[in-house]
Amino acid sequence: PGTHCMLLQNLKNSYLEIRDHDPAPHLVATLEKLSQFAIDHGASIDRHGFELLEAALRAAAETEQGLAMQRARIRHLESLTITDDLTGLLNRRGFDLELDRTLARAKRQDERGLLILCDLNHFKSVNDTYGHPAGDAVLRGLAQLLQRSVRQTDYVGRLGGDEFAILMTQCPVDQARARWRELEHRIVGHIVPWEDRRIPISASFGIAPYGPESQSATLMFMADRDLYRNKGPRLVRADD
Repeated sequence: PGTHCMLLQNLKNSYLEIRDHDPAPHLVATLEKLSQFAIDHGASIDRHGFELLEAALRAAAETEQGLAMQRARIRHLESLTITDDLTGLLNRRGFDLELDRTLARAKRQDERGLLILCDLNHFKSVNDTYGHPAGDAVLRGLAQLLQRSVRQTDYVGRLGGDEFAILMTQCPVDQARARWRELEHRIVGHIVPWEDRRIPISASFGIAPYGPESQSATLMFMADRDLYRNKGPRLVRADD
């Protein structure tokens, strides 16, 4: 009887821990506690006690599995809210979140890097000449090129329309500028195939270095101002 009471008290305490806190780690701890309890006191637990213990273990395991599936669904839904449907890149919300996280880390750890804005020159002419499917192909082609050209620690987003952003993180400014020049060289003149056409990309860029004191709104403003100061007169057009 005493051991049976101890088992019930153990289950009650475990339930209270799970109820009042994040359940996932407590479920794991509860499984371990109950298993050890069964090993230590198995000889003095009657059949009803073992049935109760087995039921508790099954319930805990099922709950943990359910929570894991729920967390996976939440992660999937969260990814949809920060991902651009057309290109698969971060959307404006997702990029802003990563920018804020990066600047917070820069402040804590004295990091530096570079924000780059990229805007296709007169992109409207592609849609007007060949239709929106061709324009979508150009946007997807540029997105794939950008994603291939950065490190895993960098971030690429489509802010809207034909405007993209790249965040080169944890990189000295001089090194980041050199990497930006390489990226610019890859993008300008890049050819996107569309049906029987070959559409060259023409783009303009704006850059703004960041450091421990940078603020996201100010950084975006500086990069945007640089972009429109540098925006070229070339048109995005397709070869005939």
